[in-house]
Amino acid sequence: MNKDVIYIEPEDDITDIITKIENSKEKIVALVPPKKAGVFRSAVNIKLMAKAGKTAEKTIVLVTVDPSIVKLAAAVRIPVTKNLQSAPVIPNADTEIEETTKEEILSDPDEMIEEEIENAKKSADQKKPEEDEDETEEDTPLAKKNAKKDKKAGKKSDSSAEKAGNPIIGWIKSHKKATIFGCLGLVLLVVGLVWALTIAPAVDVTVVMSTETNNFAEMVTFTTNMAEENVKEGKFYLEEKKLESVAEVEFEATGEKNNGEKATGEVVVYSFFKKEGTIAINAGSTFTINGLSYTSNKDVTLKWNGESLNNCDNKNNATQITNSGCQVSTKVPVTATTAGAKYNIAASNSGWSTTANVSVYSDKAMSGGTDNIIKVVEQADIEKAKSELKSSNEGENKTKLLSSINGDVLIIESSFSQDTSAAVATPAAGEEVKEGTSPTLKATTTASVFVVDKTKLKEYVTEKAKLEDGQKVYSIKDPYIENFVKGDTGYAGRLKTTYAVGPKVTDNDILEMIKGKGIGDARHDLSSINGITSVTINTSYPWVTAVPNDSNKITIKIDIKDSNKEDSKEATKEDSKESTKEE
Repeated sequence: MNKDVIYIEPEDDITDIITKIENSKEKIVALVPPKKAGVFRSAVNIKLMAKAGKTAEKTIVLVTVDPSIVKLAAAVRIPVTKNLQSAPVIPNADTEIEETTKEEILSDPDEMIEEEIENAKKSADQKKPEEDEDETEEDTPLAKKNAKKDKKAGKKSDSSAEKAGNPIIGWIKSHKKATIFGCLGLVLLVVGLVWALTIAPAVDVTVVMSTETNNFAEMVTFTTNMAEENVKEGKFYLEEKKLESVAEVEFEATGEKNNGEKATGEVVVYSFFKKEGTIAINAGSTFTINGLSYTSNKDVTLKWNGESLNNCDNKNNATQITNSGCQVSTKVPVTATTAGAKYNIAASNSGWSTTANVSVYSDKAMSGGTDNIIKVVEQADIEKAKSELKSSNEGENKTKLLSSINGDVLIIESSFSQDTSAAVATPAAGEEVKEGTSPTLKATTTASVFVVDKTKLKEYVTEKAKLEDGQKVYSIKDPYIENFVKGDTGYAGRLKTTYAVGPKVTDNDILEMIKGKGIGDARHDLSSINGITSVTINTSYPWVTAVPNDSNKITIKIDIKDSNKEDSKEATKEDSKESTKEE
């Protein structure tokens, strides 16, 4: 005969138990109470179980060794067995069920339980049943009678009830190592699944975008006053970068100087007066003869009062006085302008000239001039040394200056200049160069060049670029300034560069478009954008089939491909093919 073993859970109430009895498809229903069988400690609940079995035409058997449950079962004549191997009996008030192990309670040999159930039914038929209304009254004296015994057997009953608990718990306690390893494996499995499904998934998205290159050329102006800069109007601030260097070079002195004595003497100056008058000849006046110059050493004056002839050199020549006037003369001491024996000349009544408004002649020879020729520095020698110094280190200074400039700036190389005007010659111009020495030129050279903020230049190009709707500037080649010149109002030049134009798609646009989508859908959506030529999505692991929702797990790279260059390459290939065919 088949039977149904029902394990009662601690949370099951009397309604749950009755439902399980009624739903059982077997004629014999064995109820196994849990460790804490609160629902089985009520006489009313036990009676309801017995009534449910009777109504459903099922035989109820309690599998328990709990004395309190056994006594309540005796009151309503429900068979009790200590395990599924033992013969069930209908207990009386003095019946004691021997304590057994949990393994014994859980064993289930069909042939034994069926035989024992039949014996229990025969035994129950031989006893006189009590009226239902008296059962409740019997419960109380029965419970009181055995209260002391229940208390004494409490510990033993609790242990037995624990052993009669859930079979899964029993298996766990008897297979502790397997349980531990099983739980550990389960935890690792859960962690692995969480890692694989939430942490590990990541994608790298590479989008190749086709762009077109356009030329840019605009006249712009520059200013050295930062306050006047106006990028929108194409006026940019010029910052001057400088580099100072000190250099000293030797040069050759080509000048000569006569360092001998200067000749001295005197000249006679005269003039004719027809009326009262005065002529002043100041010191420093020059008198020249045959290319030799002499300078007067003091102020002299020629004067006539217009009446007395006694002061006239020609007072005895009335005709001359009448025709030319009164001749007045005086002597002027002079010194040769430079040293040299060539200034020692004889007296001469002719050939003299002067810067003063008088006539001149010499009645005595000039003497005392001597020669002593020395080498001196000429100003021309200094200027030549400056020029040579500038040209010799200009390239080096330019290289040093340009390499010292940092930052994202455009260097206008055509504005490079170098100043060596602060050069000092030793000896100075006109001074003697001692025998065995060479003059030197020490110069502080200042190299300078103008730079412009490249970011602002690109900002201007972006603003002025010719864009269609849905386009943006992706890149700007390094700009340069052509025909940089300085005018009356400042500097000017032509800003030239090229810029690449493509579809207006940002990293964030791509991110929002593909988050959470399947790999195929994401690739399709991106490829449908005009201007995007290819899309590559690489996943972190083979099992990743969708783009994560976490932006931090998505890496986006946009590659710009210049379609103009590609067209140029294709054209070159075609030309090459045609050329080969012709050959």
